Amino acid sequence: MNWLVIVLSSQLLYYLLIAQTGVVGAFDSHIHDLFTLPIGGIVGALLSAYWRHHEVRQELYFLFGSQIIVSWFYPNYSLGMLLVLGFVVGYTTPLMLYLFGNQSRLHLAVGLAISYAAGTAFYTYPYAERDVIAVVLPAISVAALFFARTGTIPRPKSRTFDWPGVGVMMLWIFADSALFETLSRSGDMDIWSEYTLLIVTSHLLGVYLAYRYGHELMSQTRTVWVLFILSYLLYWIRQPIVLAFVYPVVISYYNVLLFQKLVAMRDIRLIALSMVGVGWIAASAANGVALGQQLWIAAAVLGLFALVYPFIFRRYAL
Repeated sequence: MNWLVIVLSSQLLYYLLIAQTGVVGAFDSHIHDLFTLPIGGIVGALLSAYWRHHEVRQELYFLFGSQIIVSWFYPNYSLGMLLVLGFVVGYTTPLMLYLFGNQSRLHLAVGLAISYAAGTAFYTYPYAERDVIAVVLPAISVAALFFARTGTIPRPKSRTFDWPGVGVMMLWIFADSALFETLSRSGDMDIWSEYTLLIVTSHLLGVYLAYRYGHELMSQTRTVWVLFILSYLLYWIRQPIVLAFVYPVVISYYNVLLFQKLVAMRDIRLIALSMVGVGWIAASAANGVALGQQLWIAAAVLGLFALVYPFIFRRYAL
């Protein structure tokens, strides 16, 4: 068994079920009660980028332990506690992805498959009652890290910041989070509660397609864009069962490629700076769009991107 896969999947589940949906749901999506969470995440990622990391494994033990302590109070968080939660998650993610730098694409795909299957299965669990889940997930991370063999992380081929690549990743996270949060608050289109088995199957299909045919993120830009446009169209014409098949495929498909690109950076600073935009700014902007019931903004951004992509990203086209 590859224990680093368990570390990755448990941490992705923690982000999905606790930091992203759990806290937001427990606070009834009130922005004024949640705004310190992304602030803490950005601060944590920036500190992770510029701190001198000598013992990444030991840092992760401390961070997972901090998650357990913070999670013990879930969901009774003050603004200060949310700041701490965001900071811990923001600092942890770049280190975890860096540590995964010597793993294969197959291991990455398996970790994402586990997290999406389990995340979908537990998504309907009441937000306010996820306290046990909040404690168990980082405890699993600690135990798995103890048995994991980290090995030597290969040096990156380049230490330059890939602005176009990060921009595309931010776009996909923005489009995904805006639609996801909108669906979660839509009574007649809440596919997560109605089609759980279909969504799990679609997620696994998306992971397989990305692993088998996906190759590199930028080369798949048009494919991902088409799948997102189709997902948005299915939402607007009210076709929940078809959406429950298509949308999870695109989520898993682009995320395998996205995490593959982040892991391949093999540089904590580059990963952390990328996560500021990808993991916090784009997701927070999408939450604002969804909570304001302005999904058309995300659709407009996708449309604008289709116009500028041939000119700005011409060198990435195959």
